[in-house]
Amino acid sequence: SFKFSVNKLLLNLNFSIDRIYHHNGIAYDYYSRNDIEQAKVGDQWKLWPLPNEIYQIQNNRAMNDIETSPFVPSKLLFVDTIYVMTDPRLTERHANLQKALSRQGISVKSIEWRMKWNLTTCNSISSHSYVYKRLNLKNKPLNEQQQRKCALAMKHADVWYEIAERKIPLGLILEDDAIFVPFFKEKFARMIYAAIHSGALRINGTCAKSKERRISDNEWIDQNPMIVIGTCFNFHGQCFQKHFSNAPPLLSTHKSNPSRCTHAYLLTSCSAQALVNQIQAQKNDFWPS
Repeated sequence: SFKFSVNKLLLNLNFSIDRIYHHNGIAYDYYSRNDIEQAKVGDQWKLWPLPNEIYQIQNNRAMNDIETSPFVPSKLLFVDTIYVMTDPRLTERHANLQKALSRQGISVKSIEWRMKWNLTTCNSISSHSYVYKRLNLKNKPLNEQQQRKCALAMKHADVWYEIAERKIPLGLILEDDAIFVPFFKEKFARMIYAAIHSGALRINGTCAKSKERRISDNEWIDQNPMIVIGTCFNFHGQCFQKHFSNAPPLLSTHKSNPSRCTHAYLLTSCSAQALVNQIQAQKNDFWPS
């Protein structure tokens, strides 16, 4: 069959650490090639157990001691809303993203498309006051490069303010060209529970208190982090076994690098408020590069 032929072709491809192959809305990379033609995720993902697996391992522990997701429209654990940064003209991307999400068992009804800002609206006279207040910009004109980036910056900033103001427990922010690895929904669930268990993710509305001292680059507890899904410009944690295709998944920090990875990330109301506070802490030339 055609499906068998495609899978056979994928199996014969030369996968390398920095190469990704796309087929039918699925991203196959060096670390997901072993998922081809498999019925379930690899055993390395069991390093991040699901609640029922924890219960089986520690059968003396009550299930109600393990935090579980409430009902959410997205059908993606704990995620109340999926925000997509896009433009009205990119209808093909919208259709592809909806198909990709549906194939993963994720409801598209929870998507909020963010299309308000573009080059014209973001740099218009009527929007000037709102944009400068929202991004807390210095009172000087934006240069040409900043004008081009204005729309994307405002789409993301508006979502940050909204998540903080509405106290949304957990929001997933995507670019409109996001693609997903095989078994994304289960891998996502395992990551969420691992992040909750480690203390990196708080979804109960309790914010970490800010500290006067600088938090070290490798520390993720006692703060309200933005959690990026997937690799961030191929940055890997020092402990990640990147040359092994079945490398166990890992939570790592990249705070020493100023780049913002916005292809797919998670925000709680606390972490969104932390980003808003960062914007408002001082007047900005523009957006961090």
